[in-house]
Amino acid sequence: NDWMSDEYKPISCALYSQFELWIMHGDQIRLAWHTDDNVTRMERVAPIDVRAESGVEYLYFHDANTKPGRVRLDYIVEASAC
Repeated sequence: NDWMSDEYKPISCALYSQFELWIMHGDQIRLAWHTDDNVTRMERVAPIDVRAESGVEYLYFHDANTKPGRVRLDYIVEASAC
């Protein structure tokens, strides 16, 4: 759990802007992230929003089965266009 901390680490403005573009265009992306229990997941998702809550920024998405999900932006390991 060394990589994970409760303290949010802001992501780069460029990556944040890229998420906003994908959302605006309705794109699907390949997303890899660390879960709270230290597992790395990779899924194809449709990002729908980026929101800050209590000083932490989250990416909201729908997975392949249109199930909603969210991930802390600083837990994302990789994001790329499909």
